[in-house]
Amino acid sequence: MEIFSTLDTLQSFLLQFGIWTPLAFFLLQLLQIIIAPIPGGTIGLVGGALFGTIGGFLISAAGTVTGSIIVFVLAKRFGRPFVLRFVPSELLEKYDHIKESKLNTVLFLIFLFPLFPDDMLCFIAGLSTMPLKTFILIILLARTPSVFINTMIGAGIMDDNPIQFIIAVAIYAVLIAVLYFNRKRLDDFIHHSKIKIQPLPQPNHYDKEL
Repeated sequence: MEIFSTLDTLQSFLLQFGIWTPLAFFLLQLLQIIIAPIPGGTIGLVGGALFGTIGGFLISAAGTVTGSIIVFVLAKRFGRPFVLRFVPSELLEKYDHIKESKLNTVLFLIFLFPLFPDDMLCFIAGLSTMPLKTFILIILLARTPSVFINTMIGAGIMDDNPIQFIIAVAIYAVLIAVLYFNRKRLDDFIHHSKIKIQPLPQPNHYDKEL
């Protein structure tokens, strides 16, 4: 984890791969979706520093989308016991049993705004009946904007481009502000989107005799 302590240490780690640095960066971006302790934000910043806004965004987006798809497919294949190895049970219960009709909207909103555990939600989405094509579309529309903004910030910091940095930070600030002032509304929406699980009826005395 010392590699991810600063932007300079992570950049030095990636540059040691030479011509394979883009591939190493792609794999690292992919792995941070699966392995929670790896800080995806730091990796995205370094991507902007190393490859510029466009190049860094393309590689980061490819790694993020690929990692999200892998997590989704694995969760569908191996089910809840597998997901619980990566997702805390409290978080799983919070987003569990969301109505299928509301699931697309809930995931889109959560993926769009920062500060949510969006990587873990890829595992949770895999437990639903959502088709893979729908999940990919949501990922492309909702996750890539934050990847682009993060890359812009990294490129602005390392290239000493204050205008690009200010624009990216301003966009992030607007998203965070919108989320902050609507956090209760979003929580209520998630809560009311859940399916009420009815307890199984208990057999009566007559059933037991039969």
